Amino acid sequence: MKNIGIKPIHPKEFKRVHNFSTYQMSRLSGYSVEALKNWLADESSSRFVEPKPYVLNHFGAIHNYLLRS
Repeated sequence: MKNIGIKPIHPKEFKRVHNFSTYQMSRLSGYSVEALKNWLADESSSRFVEPKPYVLNHFGAIHNYLLRS
């Protein structure tokens, strides 16, 4: 399998780096605001859900695109 150079990034890190609101992240990524709120919740919260690897890859790809544009 060929490596396409995308480094996975957690939605929390993406939000910190790009300073986007949850709504902006939703519009950009295509994930619902509710799903994002679960991923962005404090890890000690019962609401917290760890995002799947494909979500981390998706945000990594968006991050790369934003850095290059």
